[in-house]
Amino acid sequence: MSSYVIPRAALYALLWASSIVELGLTGYRVRHTKTSAGFYDPIVVELLVTAALTLIWIPITVFAHVRKAKSLHGGSGYAPLHGESAGNFVVWVMYLVGGAIATHKWPSPAFAGAGKEGHVLLSIVAFAWIPFGVLSLVKVFTLMQYAALKAESHSSHAPINEKAGNGNGNA
Repeated sequence: MSSYVIPRAALYALLWASSIVELGLTGYRVRHTKTSAGFYDPIVVELLVTAALTLIWIPITVFAHVRKAKSLHGGSGYAPLHGESAGNFVVWVMYLVGGAIATHKWPSPAFAGAGKEGHVLLSIVAFAWIPFGVLSLVKVFTLMQYAALKAESHSSHAPINEKAGNGNGNA
């Protein structure tokens, strides 16, 4: 059976790193706009919350799927994949919504503004899409793991001529 635990763990490490950067950028932006202008952008706060939830979710799901990786075999062990997929889907949708709204609001440097603040906004937009893409790849690897487990549980170890229903060896 193929195991996709290692590629998913590597993608989770990349997701963790990009979420830390997103958390820092959005935290800086909220602090800057609150102190200098007296307001903050709600979408920046949404991305800040999404990054924080991601940083909480990643250790939980990595621990769960690495712990269960040794016991995953056909016919059993689907529950960790379902739990991992459900949590990832919630975070994936949050990044999709946050990235789409932020991209709509600040699509280019002309809309984001000049100088450091404009660069911070464009970096927030960019780092909103990186976790979305990484989570999309994680979903693909999770589906591949699920398919491998499902195929293993339905495969028969009988010779091919017996599977065809011909017991005399002639297919």
